[in-house]
Amino acid sequence: MKNVILIDLDGVLIITPPWKPDVLHDDGYSDFDAISLKNFNYLIQSIDTELWLTSSRRANKTLSEFNKIFSNRKIVKDLSGFIPSGTTGTDRLFEINAFLDHEPVRNFLIIDDDTSLHNLATIRKEYWIRTNPLMGFNDEKLNEAIDKIKRWS
Repeated sequence: MKNVILIDLDGVLIITPPWKPDVLHDDGYSDFDAISLKNFNYLIQSIDTELWLTSSRRANKTLSEFNKIFSNRKIVKDLSGFIPSGTTGTDRLFEINAFLDHEPVRNFLIIDDDTSLHNLATIRKEYWIRTNPLMGFNDEKLNEAIDKIKRWS
C-alpha cells in the first residue's frame, strides 16, 4: 500500500486567470506560480508519497515529458503516473474515484480546484484540498495539507 498525492495543475500550481495567456517557462510550457511551487515542494520533500497527475493537461504530454517539466521547475519528486482518463464527458470526480477504488492506496491527499469534487464521499472529501484557481497552493492550503497528512495512519 502506498501514500499518494493527486495533483492538479491549473488552479493549483498554474494560477493564470483564464482571460490571460499563460506565462511560459524557458522550456516553452506554462510556468508555475512561485509561492505554490515553494509550498508544494515543502509539502512533498519530507513525506513518503507518490505523485499522480489529475490535470486534464495529462492528455497532451507523456509522463516523461511532464517529469521533465517538473524537473525544470525544481519539483523535488517525479510524477509516478497519471490517473486514468475517463471517457468523453467523464468528470474529475469519476476519474479520482476510479483511481482510488482500483489502486492499492493507503493514504491520499487530493490537491485540486475542480468543483465536481464537492461530491466526493465524506471519507474522501476530508482529504481534498480545494484551491482557489487564482491563488493556487498558497500558505493557507499548505497548512491545511499538513494538517490532513498528520491524520494519515
